[in-house]
Amino acid sequence: MEINIAGEKLLLSENKIIYWSKEYTAFIADFHLGKTTHFRKSGIAVPTAIIEAEIGRLDNIISKFRPKRIFFLGDLFHSDLNHEWTIFNDFLTLHSKIEFILIKGNHDILSETNYKLSALKIEKEPYQLNPFLLSHHPINVDSFPHAELNFCGHIHPGISIKGKGKSYLSLPCFHFEDNRIILPAFGRFTGLAKIKPKKETQTFIVLNNSVQKWS
Repeated sequence: MEINIAGEKLLLSENKIIYWSKEYTAFIADFHLGKTTHFRKSGIAVPTAIIEAEIGRLDNIISKFRPKRIFFLGDLFHSDLNHEWTIFNDFLTLHSKIEFILIKGNHDILSETNYKLSALKIEKEPYQLNPFLLSHHPINVDSFPHAELNFCGHIHPGISIKGKGKSYLSLPCFHFEDNRIILPAFGRFTGLAKIKPKKETQTFIVLNNSVQKWS
């Protein structure tokens, strides 16, 4: 779904990203790589193929949109160092013409050495990319000259839709509030924080093949 906001045209994609076509730039929040291995170490049986599938989704985005830059809005890697970090960095090396930038989130706790040896460019929040302010946690743009809209993650927004009887369907969403867009968590191995849309907010639910405004 294309929207016009802050004087710019943006695409809210069913891939759970925002794409800024004029600048060939993609925004992704809450990938949470490494989480499957973290759970496996805790004795929870999680298929090892999940990491390949998750990185495959990123590869599909690159093939589809041909971005020159990709911003990760925090929580790229879920936990302490494990082999998924190596798999991810090998993937980045294959796409060396793309600039990959991480705005660090609360789960991005790897050592500075790990980050320096990667293909990532590391930035602290907030990062100003006018007219947008990029962060992991929600931030008020009022204190930042020329910033009109905050892109952030952290919340993992989702909405619950009532079906027949007592059945409910939970779906990820983009949530607009207070000059802010909260992106859905990109990683599929994450939970959802159910939000309650209000009159002054806008919510766009992510379906398999489209994004639809919720009213």
